[in-house]
Amino acid sequence: MGYIFIFLWMLIGLLLVIVSMRWERRRSAALIDRWAQAQGYQVLERQSRLFDRGPFFWRTSKGQTVYYITLRDEQGQVRQAWLRCGNWFLGLWSDEVAVEWEQPQQYAANRAQ
Repeated sequence: MGYIFIFLWMLIGLLLVIVSMRWERRRSAALIDRWAQAQGYQVLERQSRLFDRGPFFWRTSKGQTVYYITLRDEQGQVRQAWLRCGNWFLGLWSDEVAVEWEQPQQYAANRAQ
């Protein structure tokens, strides 16, 4: 009888982890899409960055998410940026999005290759 309760608690814990991860991913996607639309960008690609957080490496709390995204602006130019969703204290419960753009010179050189 005791093993059943242990199994049920483990199952409940696993379900909570899965639900939490799905909410985090969906909430981050919604924040990124809302930010991009407000700025006049179209999101072409988004990559969640758990370990390689780029310029946000030392400036991100556990409740925030970092993405490396590729965007197209209204003129059709493609740019890359790092986005951090949420704020330090409230995490993803906040609507904040911080942006660090990649340098245009890097991508002009990469496109020429």
